[in-house]
Amino acid sequence: MNTSRRRITLEDVGKFCGVSRSTVSRVINKSPLVNEETRRRVELAIKTLGYVPDFSARSLMTRRTETIAISLPDIKGGFYPEILAGADEEAVRRGYLLLVVFQGSRRPRSHSLQRIISYGRVDGALVFGDTVPDQQLQLLSESHVRVVRLAAPSPVPEIAAITIDNFGGALAAVRHLVQQGCRRIAYLSGPPGNPDSQQRRRGYQQGLQECGLQFDESLVAHGGFVRAGGATATRTLLDRGIEFDGLFAANDDMAIGAIETLLQAGIAIPQQVCVMGFDDIDLARFVGLTTVHVPVREIGIHGARLLCEMIEHGRQAETITMSTRIVERVSTERGGSLSLVRPGAE
Repeated sequence: MNTSRRRITLEDVGKFCGVSRSTVSRVINKSPLVNEETRRRVELAIKTLGYVPDFSARSLMTRRTETIAISLPDIKGGFYPEILAGADEEAVRRGYLLLVVFQGSRRPRSHSLQRIISYGRVDGALVFGDTVPDQQLQLLSESHVRVVRLAAPSPVPEIAAITIDNFGGALAAVRHLVQQGCRRIAYLSGPPGNPDSQQRRRGYQQGLQECGLQFDESLVAHGGFVRAGGATATRTLLDRGIEFDGLFAANDDMAIGAIETLLQAGIAIPQQVCVMGFDDIDLARFVGLTTVHVPVREIGIHGARLLCEMIEHGRQAETITMSTRIVERVSTERGGSLSLVRPGAE
């Protein structure tokens, strides 16, 4: 059979290994109806003949592009790359391409994702946090676009969400610091109006209350979720001259900036000040930071899985909350000691 001058078809693959066209199609679409021996024969034939699925034709039949988008505010730090890696892992496993769009955060507000969706280039979208405002999400839901919001609650029931137990994680962080003997616990917050930051601050305040400690506004400083901001916020606390023996930062980047500032000021960690972060990025392990572990990669995996099932099987939108846990390291271990580290540029 001379197939070198034309495109290899499903029929060619079927004839080569002695099965029907529909069986080849089932193998390509990972149907459980094909037995393992037949699946191996078909996969070998596909590889031998160099068959490549005609995605344009399949798109016309299924009315799907087999592409999903994900909008992220940035790629810096340890959080966003893990989200992206998880989403890509699950998308590839299900036969989807992942289109990455950067928008929101400190970038100028754009409608890149909305344009991609309106042009019919994707079957649905993963939207991180506030990269797409609530009003735009509501418009997408009214247009019956399948969307899963990551790390933030959904503004409407038709949009699914993968959220983090920010409140519970922050509450546990304060309890942990109190267990280590801390009684004056400072707090470094994220950007004003950021939902994660607000929920973590509520957990911080609730933790103080439950442990019989008084909330003091002078112990709160704003770090903007970046390492330089954490360093500046910690310097602000020190300049106020108010004593504190514990510091809880609303994310690891700020906590790492705080550690550097405290050590430069000659303050021993954890002997004089215990420090905690939130997220458990890779760098937290490197510097010995006690933190609230967030299953970041799993957020991407669960988000992509939920979106694909909404696209393929009409699964209803829902909210899935990812639990957190404390990971203790040197920065709160009494008897431990941190030395000055320079973990790289922000």
